[in-house]
Amino acid sequence: MNLTTLDKQLIAEAWTSPEMYPNLEALCDFGSRFAGSPSELLARDFIAEKFRAYGLSDVRLDPFDYLGWWRGSCALKIVAPRERAFDAISLVYSPATPAGGVCAPVVDVGMGTEKEYARKQDAIKGKIVLCSSANPETGRAPHRREKYGWAVQAGAIGFIYMRHLPGGLPETGSLRPGKLGEIPAVAVSYEAGFAIKRLIEKGETIAALDVQNDAKPTVAHHVVGDVPGETDELIVIGAHYDGHDISQGANDDATGTCMVLELARLFAPLRGQLRRSLRFIAFACEELGVLGSTEYVGHHLGEMNQIALMINLDSAVGGGPKGFTYCGIEELEAVFKGIAKETGYALKLSEKVVTASDNFPFFMEGVPAVLMTAKTDDPALGRGFGHTAMDTLDKVNRRDMHECAMVGARALLRLAQCETLPRRRTPAEIKAILISQELDEALRAQGKWKFG
Repeated sequence: MNLTTLDKQLIAEAWTSPEMYPNLEALCDFGSRFAGSPSELLARDFIAEKFRAYGLSDVRLDPFDYLGWWRGSCALKIVAPRERAFDAISLVYSPATPAGGVCAPVVDVGMGTEKEYARKQDAIKGKIVLCSSANPETGRAPHRREKYGWAVQAGAIGFIYMRHLPGGLPETGSLRPGKLGEIPAVAVSYEAGFAIKRLIEKGETIAALDVQNDAKPTVAHHVVGDVPGETDELIVIGAHYDGHDISQGANDDATGTCMVLELARLFAPLRGQLRRSLRFIAFACEELGVLGSTEYVGHHLGEMNQIALMINLDSAVGGGPKGFTYCGIEELEAVFKGIAKETGYALKLSEKVVTASDNFPFFMEGVPAVLMTAKTDDPALGRGFGHTAMDTLDKVNRRDMHECAMVGARALLRLAQCETLPRRRTPAEIKAILISQELDEALRAQGKWKFG
């Protein structure tokens, strides 16, 4: 195999791809692809059809059972010191309130960091918490599920999640991985949250929440296809195809799904020519607390020893520097620095265990895992339009898609061919990495700490 010739072919194919943007349009036109929706099924079957058309081997649907959740009515009203209703939406896996709702004073915990909760500990029990989506400018950024978990631990009876960016957009997201939360939770816009905060500053503010949602057991499917290599050693390339039910989920994560589809298209013709086999997976139910990939790993534990690397393409399209975040496995830095040097492309490299995407279940089983990154790293912007009603097709830059596909393809070629990749870690080593990054308490708050 002439690596230089193949590299040039991949660059040309990625830059001139006739498939990538039309695939994005199709996925967005289906709708949100939220778990349990008709648009999820349309997207699932579309991806499977594309995998077959591109020439992947053994294309299959991989089913799993889970607790489905469907949004119902949601009402938030301030009843004292004066009545005022606010628009709100349920957060995913919010339980329904009892008949008549819940009513209690509201406690503002700011950004909802662990320290802020500790300062308000004695004031939270029996109250409704107001918490911002903002995070500290430095240090670790707590996830929404942590902020909710700390509210539950402190004895709150309700949770109001306030977006920290203006624009009238509540920000959705899940509360627990694959199960109902303990207390009702709603999201409001920055403007609504600001108005509630002003009332709290002036004295006791009492809110009433009435939330009605539905949940029942159902089934979802990952879409899986392979490019066999010279050995059974695997590289898994994945992204989730589900979005949230309030938008098209264009950036999060139709773009990541399109990256998986494009790399599948580019590498399917190389069947039998690469050192490692490639497994392409479009994961279901990521937006339910990284549920889908957790289920995949749990159902395929015997496969983990075969997997040399997991590459997560969740939201891997953007206009920022292109690169990779390697999760706790420091030897991967040298691997990617070598790729950057060989390709003459300045990859942005960073090290952080990312817990809120599909790389994490693989990492927890000791599999080296990376995320491809392409976003501008600005903590003040948070998710940008992600998880809001404005995560729509118009936000995606077509040129960014082609450049990211090129970078991903050139890196994958070398990862598939390099002589060795870092070894799988033991549970004790994974536990030590998590503790070193101060993630043990955060994962306990999310219900994801499995080490006792």
